[in-house]
Amino acid sequence: MRSTGTFWVTVAVTVCCLAIGIDAQAARVLPMPGEGEKGTSESSRIELPVGMEAYREVLLSGDYLVGPGDRFLIQMSAFGEPLERRVLNEGGLFIPRAGRVQIAGRSLREAKQAVEALFRERVHVGTIDIELSEIRRFPISVVGTVKMPGIVQGSGVERVSELLQKAGGFAEGASRRNIYLVRSSELTELETTELRRGLVDESVIERLAGSARRVDISMFEVTGESALNPFVTDGDVIIVPPRADIVRAMEAVRRNDIFEYVRGDRLSHLALLAMGPAAHYDPDNVYIFRYVDEGRRQTRMRVDLDAAVKGVESEDIELESGDWLVVRSRPGYQQQATVRIIGEVEFPGFYVIDDGATTLLDVLDQSGGVTSLASLPKARITRQLEDDEQLDPEFERILTIPPAAWNEDEKQYFNMRSRTKRGQMVVDFVALFEDDPAAQVNNILVRPGDVIVIPSSLRTVLVSGRAAFPGAVPYEPSFSIQDYIQRAGGFGWRASKGVRVIKARTGEVLEAADVQRIDPGDNIWIKEKPTRDYWTLFTQAMAVAGQVATVLILVGQ
Repeated sequence: MRSTGTFWVTVAVTVCCLAIGIDAQAARVLPMPGEGEKGTSESSRIELPVGMEAYREVLLSGDYLVGPGDRFLIQMSAFGEPLERRVLNEGGLFIPRAGRVQIAGRSLREAKQAVEALFRERVHVGTIDIELSEIRRFPISVVGTVKMPGIVQGSGVERVSELLQKAGGFAEGASRRNIYLVRSSELTELETTELRRGLVDESVIERLAGSARRVDISMFEVTGESALNPFVTDGDVIIVPPRADIVRAMEAVRRNDIFEYVRGDRLSHLALLAMGPAAHYDPDNVYIFRYVDEGRRQTRMRVDLDAAVKGVESEDIELESGDWLVVRSRPGYQQQATVRIIGEVEFPGFYVIDDGATTLLDVLDQSGGVTSLASLPKARITRQLEDDEQLDPEFERILTIPPAAWNEDEKQYFNMRSRTKRGQMVVDFVALFEDDPAAQVNNILVRPGDVIVIPSSLRTVLVSGRAAFPGAVPYEPSFSIQDYIQRAGGFGWRASKGVRVIKARTGEVLEAADVQRIDPGDNIWIKEKPTRDYWTLFTQAMAVAGQVATVLILVGQ
């Protein structure tokens, strides 16, 4: 409470100081031309754009408050061309042949009525029509938790939110729903005195009623209701206090977020801020979690969100600060029930399955079967892993240790984990299409989210490394490793006799002597001889020989 009181004292002092600036600046904003407007050049006038919303609510309604600087277009039947006149600094508007009429401080509707009354009284023939042609600007005080509090220039066709943007926008921690618009022209002498003495708090603002309006930018952005973000009037003061209380909306709502709480908020208000329940919400599982026992414990109460949104007062319960609106989803709503086939099948794409009943062959049959270009030895099926299945604490621990410090087990675990293709199912696609009943163990049940890849058969064997002409060699079933190396030009410069074979199907790296046969897609890797520094080897050998000789001499003595 003390911090809130300090804020309002600061606001009041700021407003008091700004009042002097407003009076001085108001005199500078408007020029002082004579009756013929000779003192104002046309090039210096700034036309304010008026949107249709402002036109309907401010101008067409006649509620616009006329003041010094507004320009009117006057059409009189006695004159061929219309005349333009500005409301003078003391509030008068000069009407040819009729004289001066006081219109500042009146609504646009009342101003037009006053002009017509004067014309009928003093000019007995002809007609007169007047129309607001240019809207004036006036100073507005913006105080509180904005980035640049002070005086900004506004107009009667601008909303509070636009003036807040001119003040730099909201500062961190600012309220967006408890903003107050105080119309100083409607304040009594006592209320003005209290404002300047720093006696303004929420109870005083509530007492001001029509003179202070609560502005709710967050709700305005959702509903577009004009009364929540009104147009400003000359003499207004915008007060932006810090945000105090919050409520939450979560799970099956269109906007999961934390929202500012305003005293008097109901369940339907929070539903609006959350933009309503999502399509998959369960109307029988909507709850309010509320803090009780002075915030030490939470309780749960079931609520009827549909009834609250429809305006059933008994169900539209009043919220409390800290409440959570929890909207549950319908079980099983739009869960994935498809697998995807990529590659050499007649109709690749997504297929709907019956989880727990559809097999791998069933899906391949739906796709029209594999094509003649399919490489079954390289085909694979990958399954989505749950988040907890993807975690490997031991592997993460090893990664934090410098490789030079790994022990033998850690090295082997790292190699194993690096070569493991997590989520890849063990399926022999070649055996899958054989008639052997024992091979049907490969006809596994598919699960939603599975991806089946049937790659094209390259029908080549890659010879890489220190071959004379490394590259792809056409696959020949009868060729040995040496045959493929000869096709690649034989061993190249600095080639090692150590040859490895990387199997396309499994990714294993095998010694050439351990390979039974070469399959399409395999990689024959000719390693390079290690570079040796013979001079260093010689000097090291001589050093060792010298040390041995020294030891022998010492032993001999």
